[in-house]
Amino acid sequence: MLVSFDVENWACYRDRQQLSMETNKGTPDEFAFDTGVSKHPRLNRASVIYGPNGSGKSRFVEALDFARKFVLFSAQKAQAGDSIEVEPFIYDAATRSTPSSFSLVFVENFVSYEYGFAANSTRVTSEQLSVRHPGGRRQNWFSREYHPDSATFSWKFGVGLRGPRSVWRSATRENALFVSTAAQLNSESLSPIIKWFRQLAIVGSNGISHDFTSKSLRDDPEFKTQVVRFLRQMDIHVSEIRVTEKEVDLAEIGPYLPAKVLEGIGGTGELKVLVPEFGLPVRGGDDFAFLDLDDQSDGTQRVYSFAGPWLDVVKRNSVVVVDELDRSLHPHLVQFLIRFINDSRNSSEHRAQLVATVHDTQLLESSLDRRQVWFTEKNLDQSAVLTPLSNFRPRKNESVLRGYLGGRYGAIPNTADFEAIG
Repeated sequence: MLVSFDVENWACYRDRQQLSMETNKGTPDEFAFDTGVSKHPRLNRASVIYGPNGSGKSRFVEALDFARKFVLFSAQKAQAGDSIEVEPFIYDAATRSTPSSFSLVFVENFVSYEYGFAANSTRVTSEQLSVRHPGGRRQNWFSREYHPDSATFSWKFGVGLRGPRSVWRSATRENALFVSTAAQLNSESLSPIIKWFRQLAIVGSNGISHDFTSKSLRDDPEFKTQVVRFLRQMDIHVSEIRVTEKEVDLAEIGPYLPAKVLEGIGGTGELKVLVPEFGLPVRGGDDFAFLDLDDQSDGTQRVYSFAGPWLDVVKRNSVVVVDELDRSLHPHLVQFLIRFINDSRNSSEHRAQLVATVHDTQLLESSLDRRQVWFTEKNLDQSAVLTPLSNFRPRKNESVLRGYLGGRYGAIPNTADFEAIG
């Protein structure tokens, strides 16, 4: 369960901005759930971010994606001396040399974690973790702080973090996180943090591959029934899905692939790819006619790619973050995807969550609670702000759709009056 995410001095976010999933008892079960955690009793099932192009929506998703990858891989894939790919705010001389910082509050197995770190291109400059067990008090498990004057780190450990802490500390490189290093060295105390980040699914603006859905279908035959039902509910006609492996000669496609992609798959030889096919009954026959996914529309391909992650997120009660959820999708399909997360009927203990950026304003009238709506906007100095709709205190009978399109909440393009160009 995601409680909140904060980012500061990352890309267009100069000042600290926070997305919070916390809500009050007045939010209906259709849009929120009880957590069973006293500190964060009720959370939204979804948060949807609106804003004009270039206002920071995608950059916010990228910030969360960076934090996720850094937690999971900083101790594994980086080497000593490798630079950290942070992106400080460049339009202010004071922030160019200031670390970027990220912090999250989340719940795993009813334990609340408050975790954060800051980093520049050279090193992690700070990192801290606090934990609250059910019925217990907040415990500071560890913190580290870099001091430029002495070029040293100061460390503090609490009694709650058990294990060979001095070993983990010695093994932690300047450009890696302590949490990542200790978990790699089999810390049982910190493994729930890594588990939570592994289950955090993030889909960038470049889209989503169908591989997860296809692999799930290949490995679990019973999953096919769920995917077919999911697709049919979204008005995609399919009766059967089969997934086959196809060998691709890299010598033929190699010249068209980026060097990093070739490096990741070996660069030469053959590559096996999964090819999903949709089947429908043949009229007058007793078999199916199949059509490759590549021959389907962009929208159908995107829905199929979403099917596996969406079903998995609900099954695991995890979090999915999607940039441009409504790209290449009919508004009704976008509504379905959001309602699938919002709908508490999926299970009595349904606690899946969605964070998404969109442009589809009809959702403001049909699929979202007002406490699930956020806006991004840039100031004249190019710094972005993230603001919840609740800050504007819309009246109970006020049309949020009309208010947004009318500019009451900001976060819309400031287009000039039309003039002939050229």
